[in-house]
Amino acid sequence: MATLAIIVISCSFSFDLGSPDNYEIVTIEAARGWNETGIIVGAGDLLTIKYVSGEWSPWPGGAYDAIGSGGDPRCRCNVMDAVSHAALIGRIEENQPFLVGKEYRHQVGENGKLYLGINDVDLYDNSGSLEVEVTVIRK
Repeated sequence: MATLAIIVISCSFSFDLGSPDNYEIVTIEAARGWNETGIIVGAGDLLTIKYVSGEWSPWPGGAYDAIGSGGDPRCRCNVMDAVSHAALIGRIEENQPFLVGKEYRHQVGENGKLYLGINDVDLYDNSGSLEVEVTVIRK
């Protein structure tokens, strides 16, 4: 008579994906240029920025979301070349700006305060604001 034995091996895996140490809804004003968010990031942190709501304009009568107005990406009126005019952009401290648009998700290479703003150097006629969700997962 044959005996059948079944052995069950139980395995458990644990992954540390980090925790959202810093989660905020931040309002970014078009007329303020670089808006300090009050959020500090560190090199290696995973930074996610998502457009939530709102409209802003780099001139009277416009209404644009975080993608901006399009237009000439090489206009002298842009903070960043090759990026849509009035797009949402960011920077950490005084480092090079980066395109945020409707969603940005990258590992940060610098330490410091996060600033967000509109891709426009002529702020005198800007209006409106955007709300964005900022999440930082510490390394």
